[in-house]
Amino acid sequence: MNVYMRFSKFSTTFLCTIFLIGVFPVSADFQKKGDKEKTGTALTPPAAVTPYSNIKRDDLLNGLEIISLEQFSDPLIKCDLVIRAGAMFDLAGKTGLAKLTQETLLAVNPRLKEELESLQSSIEWGVDSDTTWFHVETPPDSFETVFEIIARLLVVEGIRPEAFKNAYQQHLELLKTHQSTAAERADEHFFKALYGDHPYGHNISGNEASVSAIKQGDVYDFMKRFYLANNSSVVITGNVSHTKAMRVFRSYFGGWVKGSIVPRTFRPPAQVYHARLVKIEEPGLAKIEIRSGLIGVKHNDQDFLITQVIANILAARLQNPQAEFSVIPLPRVLPGPLFVSASVPADQALSFSERISESFSSMTTTPVSAEQLASAKSHLAAEYTSRTTDFFLREIEVYSFPRNYPLILASKIESITVADVQRVAKKLLDANALTIVVLGDVKENFKSNP
Repeated sequence: MNVYMRFSKFSTTFLCTIFLIGVFPVSADFQKKGDKEKTGTALTPPAAVTPYSNIKRDDLLNGLEIISLEQFSDPLIKCDLVIRAGAMFDLAGKTGLAKLTQETLLAVNPRLKEELESLQSSIEWGVDSDTTWFHVETPPDSFETVFEIIARLLVVEGIRPEAFKNAYQQHLELLKTHQSTAAERADEHFFKALYGDHPYGHNISGNEASVSAIKQGDVYDFMKRFYLANNSSVVITGNVSHTKAMRVFRSYFGGWVKGSIVPRTFRPPAQVYHARLVKIEEPGLAKIEIRSGLIGVKHNDQDFLITQVIANILAARLQNPQAEFSVIPLPRVLPGPLFVSASVPADQALSFSERISESFSSMTTTPVSAEQLASAKSHLAAEYTSRTTDFFLREIEVYSFPRNYPLILASKIESITVADVQRVAKKLLDANALTIVVLGDVKENFKSNP
């Protein structure tokens, strides 16, 4: 009875309220407020769909990061496994150690490429200054088998004496038989002159003396220090679900060890206060190799895009049908070089080298024109637009870019001003004067300093 009475009272009150609302109109202010709230809710746009909208990220318990982008319309799966340690960590006097370590691990299975080809898959690998990397392409049906094979080499097998012996002998043989080009020798002399004893000053493969000094224990120690799950990332794009990718890597890479990551704490290169010219005499060459530049900024520095614009402006100013040249801002984890690489007829080398020096100097004293800046920015924007999604995903992991990096690039490039170009050029030239290396018949053609 009491329940019924409470319900009756509620019903009566509710009906009266409905009646009163029908008789007395709701205030105009209240109606407008309600309409605004409804309109605001209804018109909230959904998040914009981008090539990066469906990226998924997960870590294994050992710290290995798995980044995947499902693209089921692709016939293949592309995978990059990147270890954030490269030739910069070679021991003093043992350059080539990082490369020999990778070769030793892979030498356990000398038929690796053929084995993967039988599965309609492919693998490439390499070492640069900052990273050790593996690139795999495979059809979905072979995905699990392929990474089971690769995991045996990186996670299970380790450094074997016979594999080290074979890799060591092959590496030395290649160094002995390789005929370097004049361009390669000029690059090596330039980086050595520019960086000195800094890790960026030596090459990747080493030389006969440095590789001969490497022992199996050095390779073993390098692997233990740097081949760590939490020092690595895997980027997977293509015809595979994130769930399957995680299952495969958890099964075969879950036992990869983790450890303390070695910091990149190196003494910076010595500052160059005055332009320096290094002459490498190699008579008999029809052309002279010129390398002219300075140390720039890190790839993830906010000014790196501006150095790329500067490189494009310098390239436009140096146009010469007789010279083969490029202006290169190398992307590096630590400050990389900004330099001109040129191959020039001997009788024009001195004047072209002088033009390079003048062009660098003028960047700090003479503002670039609006047309020059617009052209340089347009060229850079087109270059980035042509790059693939998986390229940017690797960049984000290797260089610690923000995850929206590829989405904000266009606006960052567009916002670069004439003042920015002059500011960064001045900052770079205030930090270091130009280092110039000339290689070839320089005695006859460089009788004066550029």
